[in-house]
Amino acid sequence: MLGRITQRSIAMNSLTNLQINQNRTAKLQEQITSGSSLTKGSDDSVRAAAALRLNGEIALNGDYGRNLSDARNVMDSQESALNSTVDRLQRVRELAVGAVNGTLDANGRAAYASEIREIRNTILGDANTNYAGRAVFGGTTDSTVAYAAATPPATGYVTHDDGGTVTRTISAGVTVTVNTPGASVFGDATSNVFDELDRLADDIAAGTYGAGSAVDVATIDGRISAATNAMATIGAKQNQVDHAEDVNTSQLQYLQAQLEDATGVDPAKAYLEFTQQNVAYQAALQVTAKTVQTSLMDFLR
Repeated sequence: MLGRITQRSIAMNSLTNLQINQNRTAKLQEQITSGSSLTKGSDDSVRAAAALRLNGEIALNGDYGRNLSDARNVMDSQESALNSTVDRLQRVRELAVGAVNGTLDANGRAAYASEIREIRNTILGDANTNYAGRAVFGGTTDSTVAYAAATPPATGYVTHDDGGTVTRTISAGVTVTVNTPGASVFGDATSNVFDELDRLADDIAAGTYGAGSAVDVATIDGRISAATNAMATIGAKQNQVDHAEDVNTSQLQYLQAQLEDATGVDPAKAYLEFTQQNVAYQAALQVTAKTVQTSLMDFLR
């Protein structure tokens, strides 16, 4: 026996169908607005899992990118400081060679000594180059300076370079040492370029500079060689960072393309489907309005 179809059942079925159509329209609208075909994980659990994995890999790629940028900035800071140091030491070498000829009078010697002490101050500033509030030649120290003049009555210079190694992870399983030990270029508390320049200036000013001096052209050449060797090492590391940045950029583009494949929306297709669904919804509204009787008077016509 067939059951009787009541006005109530017609109304309920009509409202259910309207709700379904409305949900489909809203979903398409959300996809168009967000640009993602996955508005929630239950839409497609496999694609949702892939999207989560890809987003994690993209975030890790971003970490590597920031580490690469940080590594480059540290090395650029060191290279600039060492360039300045080499330039100033070459000037000291010229002064030392000029002072050997013995033709300088007291005023000339004083001028040479004064210039060397000014150069010492410049090189001390190079040695204390900062990046992000830390001395780049200080190892892992938190100090803003790597070298400083000793507090009187002590003489000479003290160092805050702890010899620590600063590294950055630039890709999976790959790290690069970004710092140059200050001691390898400027020396340590017992033997450093600042004391050497002071002694050289004192000897020249006193007229005692010559072949038997503790600090001579060979000493300066040694410091120039140490600085240029450090710059060569930095250059090799910069090449490594350049290559890693290229790989990192390519990897990011690949991951973003994969994520787009997993979650992306074809705007033209989605808009067409939205338009069709919206037309169907509006038509369903009109049919329902005619089918579902809303008052007692409709039954009495």
